[in-house]
Amino acid sequence: MNPRKLLALLVLSTVASATVVVHRTLDEMAQRSPVIVRARVARSIAAWDEQKRTIWTWTELTVTDPIKGKPGPLVLVKQPGGEIDGIGQAVSGAATFREGDDCVLFLEPAPHETGAFMVTGMAAGKVLMTQWKGLPAAVRDTQGLEFARPAGGGVVEKVQGPEFLGSPESFIQRIRTAAAGGAK
Repeated sequence: MNPRKLLALLVLSTVASATVVVHRTLDEMAQRSPVIVRARVARSIAAWDEQKRTIWTWTELTVTDPIKGKPGPLVLVKQPGGEIDGIGQAVSGAATFREGDDCVLFLEPAPHETGAFMVTGMAAGKVLMTQWKGLPAAVRDTQGLEFARPAGGGVVEKVQGPEFLGSPESFIQRIRTAAAGGAK
């Protein structure tokens, strides 16, 4: 093997601990995502694809606030990765869901999966409504992602941990305004 190709493979194998997605501000995500909901996680089920090569997880969520679009009372979110019978496949940067989570999701239709959605920008498209230092808060955890800024020459920025986005009420109002075409 060519020494340069080997070096490139070694570098790529050590760098590939994160998934790179195009950076979008929350306002851009609100404008571009066809569906945005506040929802509570009901349950998740993992299954193999037809070739038994890839595990997918489907999460059912009960919509508590249809912020944008007409999703219906339940949404089904398809995510890469999961665990079946002790065999797991993890995808760095994928949004994770726990039963009972209260979250805001930026969604787009899942390809080849009628009625299902995928989270826009992987974990960047999920904001958890939780407690932050004892107060109600909107928090986005993009661990496992890196953001590419193609207009700036393809610069990749490493994510540095959870992002506090204010109170749930102020965050949702910001997203409503942005989704309606305004900026905050």
